[in-house]
Amino acid sequence: MTNPDRFLPWAMGSAAALFYLCFHSTFYNFDGVACAIAVELGDLRHLAHGNHLAYGLVGLAWDRAWRLLGYGGPALLCLQTLDSMLGGLGVGLFCMLLRRRLKLSAFPTAAASAGLALSYAWWLWSLEAQVYMLGAVFLILAADEALADQPVPWKAGLYHGLAVLGHAGNAMFLFCALFLLREPAGRTTAGRWLRYLGALAAAVLSAYAAAALCCVQPRDGNDLRLWLLGSAALGVDRSFQWHGGPPLANLVSWLGMTLRIFADPVSLAPPWTYAGWTLAALGLAAAGAGWQAGARIGRACLLWLGSYALLFYSWEPCTMVYRVTDLIPFWILAALFASKSPWRARALASWVAVAGSFNGFFLIYPRTVPLNNREYQEARWLGEATPPESWIIATGNAQVYVPYFAGRKPLNMRYFEGRPEALRQRLAQLRAQDLPIYATARMLALIGPALLRTLQAEGLSQTARGPGGALYRIGMNGNPSGSRQKKQNTAPAAKNGPKGTGSDMRKLPRATRPTP
Repeated sequence: MTNPDRFLPWAMGSAAALFYLCFHSTFYNFDGVACAIAVELGDLRHLAHGNHLAYGLVGLAWDRAWRLLGYGGPALLCLQTLDSMLGGLGVGLFCMLLRRRLKLSAFPTAAASAGLALSYAWWLWSLEAQVYMLGAVFLILAADEALADQPVPWKAGLYHGLAVLGHAGNAMFLFCALFLLREPAGRTTAGRWLRYLGALAAAVLSAYAAAALCCVQPRDGNDLRLWLLGSAALGVDRSFQWHGGPPLANLVSWLGMTLRIFADPVSLAPPWTYAGWTLAALGLAAAGAGWQAGARIGRACLLWLGSYALLFYSWEPCTMVYRVTDLIPFWILAALFASKSPWRARALASWVAVAGSFNGFFLIYPRTVPLNNREYQEARWLGEATPPESWIIATGNAQVYVPYFAGRKPLNMRYFEGRPEALRQRLAQLRAQDLPIYATARMLALIGPALLRTLQAEGLSQTARGPGGALYRIGMNGNPSGSRQKKQNTAPAAKNGPKGTGSDMRKLPRATRPTP
């Protein structure tokens, strides 16, 4: 690459990373907080997740490196910073791919790279602690190698293997890679495929074997199976469960999410929702118009998108983070569209400016305001309103928010669904140890009627009001007075926030620890 070719990717990647670091997201997704808990505990078994083996371990190393330099803050902030760096690195590598492999001029390359950086899904998940950006970086490297005039198959396989370790869903890139590595001469194609597949298999299998021996150490075959299934076996009974719905509903969700990764207006009111859908449709249209601009590249991108659709059409099609990597082939196609004439490049740059402003003002900025995350506010308040030894009724995000932000132990309702008698017994055990149990009105509204009746039968006494509505102490039999209530009112408030939760988490019984 010439000096200008080297400069542009570095400039775009560095600018994107620094830009992301200007935003501190307080959206705090469930998986990110769960991973931060495991990082602070040094819990290798949960960090080496069966569906995304590498991210937790990379996050642990990143966090420990910063602590060696004197950092003393929450692990969650370290992980968010890591994703911002990965998001910027992905933008720089994408820019390099356009310049080095597709031989595009500087302006359409810069416009498409900025389009990737400011697309809602890429921007959002570059601010959050989440696994997918790590896999996206290596996926771009795999595509870059496969698109070379003289590709090195084992390099493409190695990069693809590292992308799979970022998230197992990236295995779907296999079909696109095989297409790009083929040659007219059949024997040469077969040799390339074998070297690519060998490197891919070696990278993935060796990493899983090392994680099994050093981190997870499964007790038996069933334990190994549950680890490999990961999110597909998160139910209380730990049986395999496919996270999908009826075919038509899946299709509607998948199509809608295909637009929403560019700009997501579903939470907005008219007329802004119409503006958001229009911007999303124009971004998709630019990619669609680029399909025929480069026949081989266009077919490869369609195969990439179609292969991923085979999985994510039916597996949680309404989950945005799974679609982050779709933006890579979409923006390759949009770059091809923009490269064909100056007016197309200017049109794409205009879209980037308008859509980036829309996403930043209406979608990203509100997620940086802590008051907009009511569950986070509730958890912080619970750390002040309850004694340090308290247990809190928890479901949804509270399963990880309560231990991390409140420093309290969550009584996780998912383990008692359909088992009210088990909940009654657990409450009795906690009362026998004189441990206070609390629930907010918001949390009570989220649990099932059978569990709610069980809690009501134990007695609910309102003690305070806060971001979660009324705060109830459970097991007081309707009598808010007495020595234990007085003790609760005079107990010192626990430290708030992630920084003070490490020691509290280490006291948690293993059954109550949230899994990443």
